[in-house]
Amino acid sequence: MTNQHDNAPEGHFDRRDNLMRLLEADVPTRVEPMRIETYKALTPDERAKFDQQRIDRITGRIIVQTPDLKELLLEVRRASLRMHLPIGRTGVVLSGLPTAGKTTTAFRAMVEGLDRHAKRYPEWKQLGHIPVVYIEIPPRCTARSLMGRILEFLQVPFPERMTQEARTHLVTYHLIHGKTSLIVFDEMQNLQRDSHGHSESLQAIKGLMNSVKAVPLYVGIQLERFLLAGDGLGEQFAARSSLVTLNKLSIKDPEDRKLWASVIYSFEKELGLFAHAPGSLPKEGTYLWNRTRGSLGATARLLTNAALDLIADGDPDQETISREHLDRIKLDISSERELDRAQELEAKLKVGGKARGEA
Repeated sequence: MTNQHDNAPEGHFDRRDNLMRLLEADVPTRVEPMRIETYKALTPDERAKFDQQRIDRITGRIIVQTPDLKELLLEVRRASLRMHLPIGRTGVVLSGLPTAGKTTTAFRAMVEGLDRHAKRYPEWKQLGHIPVVYIEIPPRCTARSLMGRILEFLQVPFPERMTQEARTHLVTYHLIHGKTSLIVFDEMQNLQRDSHGHSESLQAIKGLMNSVKAVPLYVGIQLERFLLAGDGLGEQFAARSSLVTLNKLSIKDPEDRKLWASVIYSFEKELGLFAHAPGSLPKEGTYLWNRTRGSLGATARLLTNAALDLIADGDPDQETISREHLDRIKLDISSERELDRAQELEAKLKVGGKARGEA
């Protein structure tokens, strides 16, 4: 029997026990508001305890309800209403560029999916239900290995030599009896290649979702290319799914800038800094967009790191985020590289414009 799941890293999504623990633990960390005078009167130990509560909140669960996230949750809810029908069931495709936050956004759908399942089946744990399944598809994934990966998630032992047909039967049995209501297939772009093995895997997913009354959420990089291919399996998946595309936020027009300002404000009010009034940063909207290029993940990293620095400094009177402070914070390598490219392009355009003017 294979026991690969015994070596799974703690906290990884694609193991049943770990995922359920993460989904159930996803509740807001509440920190009672405190006046700065009260904070200053605390003992060092009391201050440390309160600061740790603030840190846990900042690093744990700040959710900004962007239009893309709202659209995804709505589409998954709509699909869940049809999942018990014998025909006419639908899935959802979540697509976006690398680092767009697809897996993080899908996690929000999983949290809501578990909550929806628990309301329908209050005793789901005692009944042995498996409400949500998460599968990360690796490169060169065959139909047989895909079914093995699902069994590993379910933590169901199986012989290594078990055939694809037998694995599929075992997976189907456990998903049906576990009343699974949401299945997330992440990194679906790994199945877009035009080869027999990849086509076989897509057929296996299609066949599985014909048998299991659950909502499939397909997540991956630029999946619309696959869906809009206009022939074969891409067309079949497109006919059964709605598409949600994650986009970076823009500041091109007034409505875009209004949304961007509301995102910044949403982060500010969750940081809980003593000397920083929410609404102070939207005036720095253009600067923040230039730093992050509209990436929600990069924006979260920038603002939360600034807040954590201020809390660590231990001076509540100085807990104000400034541009000078933000300038000193490094973002992830991808965001920094994108910023460098944008600055290089801007410099070239300036040089070109100056040369044309002199001519």
